[in-house]
Amino acid sequence: MMSKKHGMTNEEAALKIGSIFPEIGDKLLNIIQLQKQKGGLVEASITQKTETIKKYHFKDAVDIKKNKRYLKYLFAPLFIIAWVLVLSPAFITTSSSRIIHFNNEFTPKAPFNFNILNEKLLAFKNEDFTISLDLRGEAIPENAYILNNGRKIKMSKAESNVFSYTFRKIQNNQTFQFEAAGFTSREHGIKVVSRPNLRSFNVYLHYPNYLGRSNEVLNNVGNLQIPEGTSIKWQLKTIQSDEVLVNFQSTDESHQLKLTDKSIFELEKTFKKSQVYSINLKNKYSENKEKILYKIEVIPDQHPQIDLNVYPDTTLYSFIALGGNISDDYGLTKLKLFYQILQGSKESVYKSIDIPIARAQNQRYYYQWFLDSLGLTEDTSIKYFLKVWDNDGVNGNKASKTGTYIFRLPSKKELKRDIEKTTSETQENIDKTITEAKELKEKIERAEKKLKGQKEMSWQDENLLKDIIKKREELNKAIDELKEQNRSNELKRERFSKQDKRIKEKVEQLQELMDELLDEETKKLYDELQKLLEEQSEINDIQDVLDKLNNKENNLEKELERTLELFKKMKFDYKLNEAINELKEQIDDQEQLIKETSDKNKKNEELSEKQQELQEQFKEFKEQMNALEEFNQDLKNPESLPDIQEEQQNIDREQQKSKESLDKNKRKQSKESQQNAKEQMQKMAKQMEQMQSSMEMTMMQENLDDLRDIVHNLLKLSFDQEELMKEFSEVNQSDPRFVELGQQQLKLKDDAKIVEDSLLSLANRVFQIASFVTREVGKMNNHMDKSTEAIKERKKPVAVSEQQFAMTSINNLALLLDDVLQQMQNAMSDAMGKPQKGKGKDKSPSLSELQQQLNNKIENLKKSGKSGRELSEELAKLAAEQERIRQALQQMQEKAGEGDGGKKPGDGIPQKMEETEIDLVNKRITQETIKRQRQILTRLLEAENAMRERELDKERKGETAKDYEKALPKAFEEYFKMKEQEIELLKTIPPKLYPYYKKEVNEYFKRLGKESNN
Repeated sequence: MMSKKHGMTNEEAALKIGSIFPEIGDKLLNIIQLQKQKGGLVEASITQKTETIKKYHFKDAVDIKKNKRYLKYLFAPLFIIAWVLVLSPAFITTSSSRIIHFNNEFTPKAPFNFNILNEKLLAFKNEDFTISLDLRGEAIPENAYILNNGRKIKMSKAESNVFSYTFRKIQNNQTFQFEAAGFTSREHGIKVVSRPNLRSFNVYLHYPNYLGRSNEVLNNVGNLQIPEGTSIKWQLKTIQSDEVLVNFQSTDESHQLKLTDKSIFELEKTFKKSQVYSINLKNKYSENKEKILYKIEVIPDQHPQIDLNVYPDTTLYSFIALGGNISDDYGLTKLKLFYQILQGSKESVYKSIDIPIARAQNQRYYYQWFLDSLGLTEDTSIKYFLKVWDNDGVNGNKASKTGTYIFRLPSKKELKRDIEKTTSETQENIDKTITEAKELKEKIERAEKKLKGQKEMSWQDENLLKDIIKKREELNKAIDELKEQNRSNELKRERFSKQDKRIKEKVEQLQELMDELLDEETKKLYDELQKLLEEQSEINDIQDVLDKLNNKENNLEKELERTLELFKKMKFDYKLNEAINELKEQIDDQEQLIKETSDKNKKNEELSEKQQELQEQFKEFKEQMNALEEFNQDLKNPESLPDIQEEQQNIDREQQKSKESLDKNKRKQSKESQQNAKEQMQKMAKQMEQMQSSMEMTMMQENLDDLRDIVHNLLKLSFDQEELMKEFSEVNQSDPRFVELGQQQLKLKDDAKIVEDSLLSLANRVFQIASFVTREVGKMNNHMDKSTEAIKERKKPVAVSEQQFAMTSINNLALLLDDVLQQMQNAMSDAMGKPQKGKGKDKSPSLSELQQQLNNKIENLKKSGKSGRELSEELAKLAAEQERIRQALQQMQEKAGEGDGGKKPGDGIPQKMEETEIDLVNKRITQETIKRQRQILTRLLEAENAMRERELDKERKGETAKDYEKALPKAFEEYFKMKEQEIELLKTIPPKLYPYYKKEVNEYFKRLGKESNN
């Protein structure tokens, strides 16, 4: 009202209102006029006047009744408007719209319509958006355009009246118009929104604890390969996402992720099976455009794998060696051996033994299962298998086992056949070795003859010598195998039967004899020959070595023949002892049958069957005795076996009578026949035992007499050689007596040959005579041959020197055989139950004690003033005794081996002893000799103390001694080599490829192991 408008003024309006409302009058006009003035009174006057006119309203000034008369003029225009709305509504609506929307731009109307075919003008950011336009009307233009951002772009024509246009990678909201044939559509707008999207994601892998594997975090990795039981936590960072779903196809599960932070969603789940999953993102406009699909491959915890290779002890049946491969994808916890003992129809419960293993995934195992504590007897079986467990912490420890194996101990008959077979093989191998030794000796002799008189060796000569060395190596190997085979046979006998003490002693002595077949001196000679060939040394040096080797091989041949004869003798004794034991067992069985025959509860048929079994056993015994008789005839000195034909016939007759009586139900007569058969068996067993005892005593007496004669002849030969040596010392080469003395030397050589034959014959029967005798006889012959040769060539000093050495060998033999004579006398006295006075079971003196006694004898002899023959005899004995101590010390050093410092106990002492021997042979006992002997004694005491300490260390470190060797089977040595190869190969594999190649490598080594065992 107070604003100035076009038309009447405020004053005019106030006057008009005052005329309509007389009560107002000019009050309103006065208010308008007062507003033009200022002051507090003016404002108060205006307020007062305003309050008086506030109650009046403008509508009270209009009189509706007076205006009703004008309504008749309104019907005509209303009718016209209604008729226009019906016939052409656009005539009115268009005009009205333009009036109402006066701010909009209106274009001229086209003869066609612009129709947008898109349901929504909603586009997604960074995506293409295509607008489709449909033109409908009386006339359709050929082209259509889109107006956007000041540009006019021609639209593509899809059909006659349909056009399209694509906004590429739209980024922002767009406004546009269509234009066709000069007509323009109204303005349209495209709204651009964002789809939900995955910006990045992290995957947290929490592995099961038992894997011992560190947890991992992977960035933007959706395809996973995980162990069974792994917990996965997804952390998804999204764009414009209101909701995230993860769908698992195989289980048809759907999980809505938890919103933990702005645009960050999380889900955690543990997996035991493989899954394919998809990630779905949503907002109010749409879902994610491209499907997000991944796969989780769950690797299940596999069962452990095990293979087993069995190496049973088929010699002593004392252990079973078990070995093979065990593996698992993640680790192993334990390995057990389960076994059950089967004895006839009885079966024990299964028992188990823990086998130590590592926690590694792949490993080879080895376990030597000793059967001593199981108390197994003949014809008993063990059923066993191995079982291994993995470390599965998700499903629980899983187990796998091997197949079931059976280990059977042979029956008594099978053992007997087996021992007989191996014993025969050993005998054949000794024969074969003797043949090889003879061939080697012949080759050495042939080489010696070829090289005589030559100045240089030819290529053929060199090859011949190389062949000799090679043949000797083969012979050494054969002898080693022979020793091992014999040891194995005896261990098997001890394992399953109680050995007679006499036979056991003979077995030990025979084994010692075999151990001495390969002496260290011969080995050194062959090494020296090899070195001479390599260095192409002088032919004379090679001839000297060949000469020594010829003597050595001659000794070896004799020792092998002696070994064969002793082996046969021992085999005979064993067979005889076995026959006596079996006969005693049959006596016990016959006695048991007598008791059962007296038992009325026993059936005649059952008793008759047992009697038949005893008859069969006795038949086998007779066959065994016939075989023993045949074998006895093959010996060089057959034994005199008792005639037991009559007793055998009586036993056959009585046992048959017993069976017939039982078949006729005549138990009393059967019992009498059984008693008679038993008495005949006892009589026969007594005869055999008496024969065995008398045979031993007779043989001992014969050997004792022969040995006494040999010792006497050796002493006579020694004195004769000493006398002849003195005479040679006093005669000149030109003296006619020189030839006569040479004839005497030839006679002594013939006498030595007689002694040698007697010695070798005795050595074939007496175990106590060690191979030392053969070697010493060889030395004696060699020195006598050289002495004879020197006499022919008139080399007096050489001849005398060789005579001295020959005498030393003779004295050594005499001393040794004198000791053997004493031992045999003691043994014979013990066998007769009359031990000699002062010859009890005293402990043998040590080397230091023997050396002390020898030192005392040397000092006493130096003080005695003896001379001549008496002195020579004493010196020869002392030299021989010193040599014996030296050789015993050398044997002890060989057995002991090298110590921590690479030295043998008593190193250097044998050399000092040899110096003493030379002094004694040359009849020199000086103060230096006495001093050296004291040094030797001191060093010997130190060496013995060192040996005692070493033995104590071995006892502290060693396990309980066994009667048999528990060696690792050679086949298992390959396992450890293969294991090292496997580890080295796996080290070269990249970590990413490790699981696959680890499996392939395991399979390869398993195949390799199987091939090596076939």
